[in-house]
Amino acid sequence: MATEEAAAGGGPERGDGPGPRLGLSTGALFPTPTEEVPDIAARLGLTDLEVMLQSTSEYAPAFCRSLRRRCDEAGCRVHAVHLWTPYHPLFGPYPRRVADARDLFDRGIEGAAALGAAVVVWHGPDRKEVPGPAAPERALAVLAERGRACAAAGLALGIENVSWALLQNVRDVAALAARLPELAAAESRVGFVFDPFQAAEAEANPFMVLAAMGERVLDVHLSDLREGDRAARHLPPGEGDLPWPALLRAIAGVYRGPLMLEGVVGNDPARLAAVVDRLRPILSEVAAVEADPCAGTPPAGVLEGIRLFNEHLFYEAHEVIEAEWHAERRPVRRLYQGILQIGVGFLHALRGNHAGALLLLADGIEKTSEFRPACMGIDTARLVFEAQACLDRLRFLGPARVDEFRPEDAPEIRGDRLGIGE
Repeated sequence: MATEEAAAGGGPERGDGPGPRLGLSTGALFPTPTEEVPDIAARLGLTDLEVMLQSTSEYAPAFCRSLRRRCDEAGCRVHAVHLWTPYHPLFGPYPRRVADARDLFDRGIEGAAALGAAVVVWHGPDRKEVPGPAAPERALAVLAERGRACAAAGLALGIENVSWALLQNVRDVAALAARLPELAAAESRVGFVFDPFQAAEAEANPFMVLAAMGERVLDVHLSDLREGDRAARHLPPGEGDLPWPALLRAIAGVYRGPLMLEGVVGNDPARLAAVVDRLRPILSEVAAVEADPCAGTPPAGVLEGIRLFNEHLFYEAHEVIEAEWHAERRPVRRLYQGILQIGVGFLHALRGNHAGALLLLADGIEKTSEFRPACMGIDTARLVFEAQACLDRLRFLGPARVDEFRPEDAPEIRGDRLGIGE
């Protein structure tokens, strides 16, 4: 049963463990029958499930009770039930069809309760269903009503960010987040389901979408996509281009429940096992992070950014470190930003932008100085000293002579962990 925190838009009570853990959406194994998934999941050590209802017969109470027995026998528990959105045209023009869709939705809520779930997942309306300036208020009214129906069954309604649906981008998520206290006051339990693949497909920054959701995340879906190849979508994590170490750390900052593997593997459990083996070490590192912001070693993205920085590839270094900066929630994120800004300062200098170089270098040095003399094995004192020397030289050269600054004039970042310099 969901907690009062979930009623206010927070996470469900099953997120009280030491950190995020992997779970499985039954949809990832499509077309494997839903009732066969618990046994497969249990063999992989995935004991948290999200059940996707993929036919009207799966909404039947008898099916859900039978599936609950299969889950209990396999040692699995159901965290969420995902409704099949095409079955729920709640915004259509034909009243009888809308009524039927609401009745089936109610059966889905009943089934979720029978399965012992905490969350009912719904995409919300297709944007084409609710056009015009009145669309947001019309959609909100339906969400509020459906959220009350979930609350009456002891559940929370999770609205997923989807590239073609109600929550497409950061602005959409932020707008709904601002209204969640109002819904909670009306006894409507509504929160978010975060899907980084869907954010990327909508050309929204996944980290910013997650930040807009805040601590109101009820469920998380994990799948991947390959940039430039629109056919390569809903891939298992790690088979595409999303930055999973950074994403998982960002998720851990706001959510403690199961992370549902949703990338489609079909009838290939071995492919699913490879995903589990790929992600579990990353999650172990996330869980092991200490309170001291300078303990441990830099994450892989920062290490790669430092390598690129030391090769004078400052633009490329910026790209990879920026993802880590978005992902990090501890104060050490200012160090990542400081290194990023120092690198961009050198990039501006090499491109002849004297004013931009001075501004970025000064900002980056200031942030990095907060972590002297060393942090995460990085020799921050040395970096600050040498970057300041470069800044002083650029001020001396002035705009007319900025082209005298060469890549080899920039310092290297040194450290004593994981091969960062000598």
